[in-house]
Amino acid sequence: MAPKKSTSKKVYTNLPTRIIPSHYSLVFEPDFKTFTYKGEAAIEIDIPHPTKLITLHAKELTVHKAILLLEKDSLAAKIKFKESEQELHLTFPKPIKGKATLKISFTGIHNEQMYGFYRSKYTLNGKEEYLLSTQFEAPNARAAFPCFDEPVFKATFDVTLIVDKDLMTISNMPIKQQILLAQNKKKVLFHTTPRMSTYLLYLGVGNFKYISTKYNNITINVYTTPDKIQYALLPLNYTKTFLAYFEKYFDVPYPLPKVDMIAIPDFAAGAMENWGAITFREIALLGDEKTSVVIKQNIAITIAHELAHQWFGNLVTMEWWNDLWLNESFATFMSYKAVHDAFPEWDLPLQYFENTITSAMSADQVESTHPINVVVKTPGEIDEIFDRISYDKGGSVLHMLEDFVGEDNFQKGLSQYLKKFAYKNATKDDLWNAIAQVYKNKLVVPVVEQQITLPGYPVVRVSKDKRGYVLHQERFTLLSQKYPQQWLLPITYNTSKGNVKKIILQKKKMILSESSPWIKLNYHQHGFYRVKYDDAMLPLLGEAIASTKISALDSVGIENDLFAFMVAGEYSASEYLSFIEKYCLHAQYPLDVNVSGHLGWLFQAGYTQSFGADVRRVSLSFHRRMLGKVGWERQKNEKNTRTILRSMCLASLGMLDHPDTLHKTAEWLEQIKSKSKEVDVNLRGVIYLLAAWKGTPETYSYLLNRYKNEKIPEESRKLLRALGMFRDKNVLAKALDLSQTSDVRLQDSYMIPVSISMNPAADVKQLWSWTKKNWKGLQKKFTPGSHMLGTYVHNFDGMNTNALRNDFKTFFSSSANKRDDVKLAVKQVLEKSLIMIKFVERNRK
Repeated sequence: MAPKKSTSKKVYTNLPTRIIPSHYSLVFEPDFKTFTYKGEAAIEIDIPHPTKLITLHAKELTVHKAILLLEKDSLAAKIKFKESEQELHLTFPKPIKGKATLKISFTGIHNEQMYGFYRSKYTLNGKEEYLLSTQFEAPNARAAFPCFDEPVFKATFDVTLIVDKDLMTISNMPIKQQILLAQNKKKVLFHTTPRMSTYLLYLGVGNFKYISTKYNNITINVYTTPDKIQYALLPLNYTKTFLAYFEKYFDVPYPLPKVDMIAIPDFAAGAMENWGAITFREIALLGDEKTSVVIKQNIAITIAHELAHQWFGNLVTMEWWNDLWLNESFATFMSYKAVHDAFPEWDLPLQYFENTITSAMSADQVESTHPINVVVKTPGEIDEIFDRISYDKGGSVLHMLEDFVGEDNFQKGLSQYLKKFAYKNATKDDLWNAIAQVYKNKLVVPVVEQQITLPGYPVVRVSKDKRGYVLHQERFTLLSQKYPQQWLLPITYNTSKGNVKKIILQKKKMILSESSPWIKLNYHQHGFYRVKYDDAMLPLLGEAIASTKISALDSVGIENDLFAFMVAGEYSASEYLSFIEKYCLHAQYPLDVNVSGHLGWLFQAGYTQSFGADVRRVSLSFHRRMLGKVGWERQKNEKNTRTILRSMCLASLGMLDHPDTLHKTAEWLEQIKSKSKEVDVNLRGVIYLLAAWKGTPETYSYLLNRYKNEKIPEESRKLLRALGMFRDKNVLAKALDLSQTSDVRLQDSYMIPVSISMNPAADVKQLWSWTKKNWKGLQKKFTPGSHMLGTYVHNFDGMNTNALRNDFKTFFSSSANKRDDVKLAVKQVLEKSLIMIKFVERNRK
């Protein structure tokens, strides 16, 4: 029979559930010379109703033969691909029913696009080397072998790899047996996996090095390429610490005998939670005690995130991708809890507000947002929901829920949920019911259900009259459109006398009988909503901020909301700046980091506008005071937050052309060049950024040469980002073209365009012209599932002219330029650019 080949990269629909897989026996034989592989799949299935047709998934595979083995029969299939839906249709000569084994022989390609069973290149001792790895989430197991590639089709897996005998192999389970074969080959058989979804399967082959430790009876390994094994000890220790935390917190033992942490040189996402064999970008896993504070924290948080998935997502899995957020938001939320437990001095609860809650509110305040729980059908639509709504808003809602029901009830509910649905699939309702049963409050389900099914979030407007305080809720959007939405909203508030009280806002309007001169809603910022105070109350709250009568979290909540109202047009930029000058110049963390970021946003928005002069004046005053507080250099045992603030402060001052900062960073750059003195790794990114900001073509050549020869992932990324921060258009044109060459890894190729989009001095028209010119190539390079093409679209969130916005709209109205995984991004850019145009027009006046 002639082989049938699938090349589809388009859309698919849900498989019929009448055929249920229970076990896969998979054999893969990769060829490192041709980067192709042979495969055999034996899938044990149950066919409850007579049928001639079996439908499963396959993508970019060549299927040679398919046979169905019944108890007393063997039937050959007629093979057909339904290209548009990535489906493999197998038709048999007569109806079949009952238990059977489906045997399929196939071949595939180890692509370079970082999905399926792909290849990754690295350099060792001046020679190019390759390793093989897999990335199956969301729907890309089908790109490695024919399968029922949906989360609900859980099965067990036996994996066999036939490889050169000197290569190392990794899969989800430990090795069961190795058999030497002829021609310097070996057959490696792995133990059977637990029941799990196809997207969690893992295959790795290469010249890995590793170090190990033990936690109870669990083996922990960190795998790297041979040249980076010295950076494995830090993540090894983190893994052991967080594994112990999650076993205790969930009250469910880690169910596998080992956990592997694998650093891959080419990796599209940050990390992937394959059960027992977790993969990472090198920068998200590898480090040592000399690694910068930001990267070290990110390594810890990423490791904790992926370990949380081993329970939440792997042990219990969503039925369909509309509940992806159940996986990602819980991993986001739990990662901060685990790391805070191990490193309380890092102040992660405060960082959680800045990194997660404010990020979520920013993403969710546009009309083109989507609910946390959203209908998705195609691979592109699935790709688009790996976003800040699924991760950060979901995490923020969980933060609110924990505060509402209490930490103990929240923890007990999660534990009961995991125990009840272990090795099964579950939905959001199963989780809420588990928590509600513990808390015994009928409002738990409706409170959370609204948060995940309604797009956006409320603003509570507060005004004072003779009855007390009037609260009025409505949906908040930056375009100030009116929506009939209404939330059941738990509210905690504080009075000027320090009395903390809780209420449930169940209607559009409510009156609080309080006589206090002011109240602060969303006490400690546990709720997912904004608060707008009337003009008489806002100065009183400002005085409370300046005199530190309210907490740092409550202070940053007020300022963060005020900034959003300014962008929406409820305040002018000058009114916002006046508030900062009056009440926030001596801000403490995290208010200071929030103000710094907002002044940076205004600096970029106003760079060529008349209001930009006021922004620069206030920003210079604010950041000079901040520099006086944090100092030029890191002190022994200083807090991580102070170290992070210093970098932000110096970056802001340097871009404001502050002479002392530019002189100091130039001095540090010379020390780096001459190697005459060790320069703080936490400041190197700022040093390279400001070198570019004030730099010449010669500076570009220096940074580029450093980048090409750099071996440390963290340092490499800092240098690459700096290449997009020049002011010279000719230099930026070189940088853009460089981003698409072999000198820049595919996983990093978006970084220079992103850097340019954040460069106030760059011409957005230049970036747009380059993007249009390269769009066809970008579409080919970043297939759905890479999660990367939308980044090139979001580079234009800040467009501030109607002419450019109209051209953008026209370009993406063409069917040749559309794709499922960027359609939401295009819609959001059109809205965000309109917001920016209106903002500039208002404040220009």
